[in-house]
Amino acid sequence: MNYIKLNIKVQKAFGNLYRKKLALIAVQDLEGNILVGSKPNFYPEGISRLLGGALRELEEELGVIATINELVPLINVDIHAIDEEGNVFENRTYVFFYKLKGNKYKAGDDVKQIKKLSIDELYQLGENYDSLRENNWYEGVEGKYSWGDYGKVYGPIHKLTAQKIGGIKRSRK
Repeated sequence: MNYIKLNIKVQKAFGNLYRKKLALIAVQDLEGNILVGSKPNFYPEGISRLLGGALRELEEELGVIATINELVPLINVDIHAIDEEGNVFENRTYVFFYKLKGNKYKAGDDVKQIKKLSIDELYQLGENYDSLRENNWYEGVEGKYSWGDYGKVYGPIHKLTAQKIGGIKRSRK
């Protein structure tokens, strides 16, 4: 498993930065696509995300039941963020890989749609996150934060995940 340190400055912390630990899962279907969750009317255009959480969330967001032994650790990202007021936020985001055994799944719980992305498209999703503007603000039940700040965390995570899965794919041939 790769360990990456991500030092960023944000205008204002968003929900996941308040958590000490977070898990994401890169789920690959039988055709080699990575399944990501989409939330129309929430994320900016061109943005979706790796599926959140661990086994419980995999079942809630995709309707798939897996065991801990079926998850392959990919990367740990240690995030050190400082906001404009000098507040420090420390988060460790774990990213796991899971290969579907069949192609039966459904969007549920926190995501509204499931999109299939190639490894290259997953990397491009990371680039899309990187291009989110800091003056594009979200304001809702989760609070108020900049999509640009959100992208500083999830751009690198999605790109690193794509690179790591690409390596796994090559090493298993």
